[in-house]
Parts: sequence; structure tokens; C-alpha cells
Amino acid sequence: MTGLGVRVLRMLFAGAVLVLSGAGMLMAADGPLAPEAVRDVLNRSVALLQKSAATYVEKRDCFSCHHQGLASVAIAGARRAGFAVDAEMTAEQSDFTYEYFNGRSKRVRVGEGVPGGPYNAGYALWGLHADGRKPDSVTNDLVAYLRTKHRRDGSWRIRTHRPPLEDSHFTATALSLRGLQFYAGKDGAKDLAERIPRTRKWLLKAEAKTNEDRVFRLLGLVWAGAGKTDVQRLASELKGKQRPDGGWSQLPERKGDSYATGQALFALKAAGMKVGDESYQKGCRYLLKTVKSDGSWLVTTRSKAIQKFFDSGFPHEKSQFISICGTCWATLALLELLPSTR
Repeated sequence: MTGLGVRVLRMLFAGAVLVLSGAGMLMAADGPLAPEAVRDVLNRSVALLQKSAATYVEKRDCFSCHHQGLASVAIAGARRAGFAVDAEMTAEQSDFTYEYFNGRSKRVRVGEGVPGGPYNAGYALWGLHADGRKPDSVTNDLVAYLRTKHRRDGSWRIRTHRPPLEDSHFTATALSLRGLQFYAGKDGAKDLAERIPRTRKWLLKAEAKTNEDRVFRLLGLVWAGAGKTDVQRLASELKGKQRPDGGWSQLPERKGDSYATGQALFALKAAGMKVGDESYQKGCRYLLKTVKSDGSWLVTTRSKAIQKFFDSGFPHEKSQFISICGTCWATLALLELLPSTR
């Protein structure tokens, strides 16, 4: 065989190998997601979350659910999964939350002084608990605040509407209940036991219209110890909203995004879905396809600005606040694919 013939055969063989390896890659893409790929993305995401949270407290003196509450929960989850987390930055965030509400203690304990209302208090307590904060005067004040805001029908209400983060009575109700569960303590156990059935009844009766509603209705019912039949029914309803590309959307007429997708996966996992479930894997693939090179996810804001713009160090300009929330939810969902180290 001539030299040319040998080279042609080699090219054909190489092409066959590429085709076969390409098929192998497609098969791998259909299998369970590789932890290494997830960890690579989240290394960037976690570093960005911490950096932006630190920048926020340098430029603002008010607690926020997006840069303190939800970010603290995501960063704590990353720490449990073995990611490098700056302990000093974490402590600063926790202290910032403490100092903010401690300065309002007299008003808070009588049901005033919490901008945003119960959902913000709930996010604060969730974040403090994630940081490992022990019960203290501030958590006691926030618990007292939430007790004053609990309605007879079992719900807690949103005061202002800035969708999707601050827009749902389900969010306010679920987070308020969770905050009480974290910090009511033994002295508040009897009071909490009386509140849970009322809350559960409202969650089952109220109509959910948005993804935020469905997510926090499900989370609230899981936290309230609802029956397996109800939890599975509502989990199935939420799962049924997943789109062909694997994502979820905030509203039917909008495109999918990391905020809606990450929180849907988080809620479904809390309700018992296994991370190996096809729906969970598909949702995580969507997140890995849509993440930016810096580890952030862009979520376009649909809320009217109520404060002067400032740069918190998180990408996406006027959409930075909802984008950091989307990145938090995406991080929480993807972390479930990794083993916890503690």
C-alpha cells in the first residue's frame, strides 16, 4: 500500500474514533452528572457570592434577604460540601444581620421595624441558623415579631410586592414558620405546636399561581409536617411545570431561569425527590448550560427599582439583586449532587 493509502486509512480510523468518542460523550451527557463538573462551576459561584455579600455590607447598612439571608444559606451549604469558605467573611455577614436588628430591638419585638415584613424576618432567621448562630436577644426579638404577625387564618403576609423574591404570601408564610422552628426554643414549643396546624391548613387551602407560590407552598408543607399524600401531590404539580429544556419559569409567559429552576429543584428535593431522578438531573443540566463563565446566572429583573442603583460587586447591573438570588438557588440545587463533608 502506498504512503498516501496508509495516511487515508489513518484519517478514516481517526474519524471513526472521533465519532465513537463523540457518541460516548453523548451517552455520558445522558447519565448522572459528574461531580467534578459541578464542583468546578460552584467554586466560582461560591467565591462570587461571598465577594458580593462582603461588598454589600461596605456600601449599605440595611439587612437584605438577597445578600445576607439567602446568600448565607447557600454559602453554608457550600461549606458543608467541602468548598473553601472564608470564615471571617461569614462571621461578618452574621454580625451584620445581628447588629442591624439589634439596633431596632424595641420596635421589632412589638411587631414593627422589619422592612419587608415577615418574609424578611424569616430569611434573616434562616440565614442566621445556617451560619450557626445560637439563640440570642436578636433571634428572640424576631421570633416575637413573627408571632405578632401571624394571622388567624394561619398565614403570614407580604407587605410590598417586588416579584419574584418579595411577592408571595406563601413565601412569607413558609419562611416565618421555618424561622419559628429554628429559634422558638423549648419555651416556645407549645405556642409553635398551636401555630403549625393553622399554617398547614392555610397552605393547603390557598391557591398557588406562580412558581414562587408553588415552591414555598411545598416547602412550607414539608416544614409543617404535612401528610405524604398532600406533599407528593403538590410535588408532582411542581414537577409538571418543568419545561422541555429542563428549566422552570417564574411565570408561564416568561423564559426559564436559574431563580425558578434552582428553587423548584430545592423544594422537590426537600419533598423527597432523589437527585438521580431524571427530572432533577435534567434541571441541573439546564443550570450548567446557562451559567456564566464567572459562576453567576443572569436573571432579568421584573421588579420596579425602589432605591438608587449601586454596584454590589455582583454581575448583571440592574438585574444584580435578583441574579444573586438566582445564583443562590442554583448553587443550593447543584450542591445536592455532591456529598456533604460534615
